[in-house]
Amino acid sequence: MQEREMNFFDVCVACCRAIGRGFRACWNLFAAMLRLTYRMWWIVLSVLVIALVWANVEARKSNRVYKAEALVWLNGPTIELTEQVYKSLRLAVSPEISQTQNKMAQLGLSAEDLQNVSGFETFYVIDCMNDSIADRVDYRHKANLTDTVNVRMPNRLCISFLTKDPNNVSKVGSAIVDYLNRDPQMQMAYEHKRVVMEREVAFAKNQVEKLDSLTSAFYFNQGTGKQAQIERWESGMVLGRREIKLFTDKIYQEFYRYSSLDYTLAFCTAPVVQEGSFTINPAAVNGRTKMNILGLFFGWIIGCILALVVERRKDIISWLKQ
Repeated sequence: MQEREMNFFDVCVACCRAIGRGFRACWNLFAAMLRLTYRMWWIVLSVLVIALVWANVEARKSNRVYKAEALVWLNGPTIELTEQVYKSLRLAVSPEISQTQNKMAQLGLSAEDLQNVSGFETFYVIDCMNDSIADRVDYRHKANLTDTVNVRMPNRLCISFLTKDPNNVSKVGSAIVDYLNRDPQMQMAYEHKRVVMEREVAFAKNQVEKLDSLTSAFYFNQGTGKQAQIERWESGMVLGRREIKLFTDKIYQEFYRYSSLDYTLAFCTAPVVQEGSFTINPAAVNGRTKMNILGLFFGWIIGCILALVVERRKDIISWLKQ
């Protein structure tokens, strides 16, 4: 069998024709559903009314769910470890788990508070400029990590949860952060990180002081006579027969490194440090408008399916009897 070779133009034409056939199929399906709705309007209308009632019941004020989130700074624990410990909080709100009471005691929350909390999720924080500054949160988990402008921060994480009580967000958020900080594995990683950071800060400070004292010794112990004759040089200056480099740039670099490490150490007070307070999205996850739109959409589809079954009931019965 001979295979027909296709050039780029033929591929484009085939793709356009396939897209056109797809659009025509969608339009024919939509038109068929419209005709079916017109013929069996009482069935479709009844299902739409039921769907709208269900949507408004789900979107009532006492049943609305809000999303709260906050950025946290990880001091030692990896992102994978933090995600594992955080997602284990689902056991605290699951009535089928026998350890629910133990989780409630660890969180320090009442049973009513735990019933209002659900949907524990974590999202990666993306640094677009690779400057150790959080730029955006990857809510869809679709950041292309092979791209150099999408750097996943190893010490930042966005944690979120769903709640029915927006007035209790700060209390639940603090309890969650405390629960993460009390985990033994998180504590072990934090203690190791703290020791390493203290050593790095001490070493950087020692380097700054050493370079500064060395520069001061050169300035004040120049001597007299021929050794005091100073000549300019590209890398510094020549004092007599000895080449003396000015360490100003090096001192600045070491001091900048020391200040950065000291700033990081100031945040290294716990395995998980909360950056700011938990913010809550004022738009409910199951808002009235969103639920009504979903109710109309799925109600129309279900109504058309039921109408088709009723209209073709004789054919279905005869097929079943074969």
